[in-house]
Amino acid sequence: MTVTTTNKENPVSNLAQHAEEFYALLLSDFDAAESKYISDDFEWVNPLPDIVPFGGTYKGVPELMRYLGELNAAIEMKPLHITQFVADGLTVAAIGVEQDTIVKKTGKRYTMPFVHVLHFNADGKINCVREYNDTSQMLEAFAD
Repeated sequence: MTVTTTNKENPVSNLAQHAEEFYALLLSDFDAAESKYISDDFEWVNPLPDIVPFGGTYKGVPELMRYLGELNAAIEMKPLHITQFVADGLTVAAIGVEQDTIVKKTGKRYTMPFVHVLHFNADGKINCVREYNDTSQMLEAFAD
């Protein structure tokens, strides 16, 4: 995995490492991810086509929990393969691929390249995660 920082005057040090740890904790120790990295005004934005049941904007921890539940109900996902974190100021891009995901309703599999953009506040907490996904294979897998 590559971690790249392009802004040496970042008011919060090591944001790329913080983003990497956030993803590791998100599914293994949600309470730790929440207390260490999620801000009070947190939102997760994942615009997806209507055929995908978990696309949308989720605000706050209860909504994030709902998003993760909807995601888990619809797909069987292996761990994300994040190949690079790139930090610039208070923003970190996580670049990777979701591989061999199974849509539970259809049994079909897909692979999906993505970029997640994480916006940190000055306290080092994440106030927004915005997903950018290549959904072409995902759409085929969700289609009946």
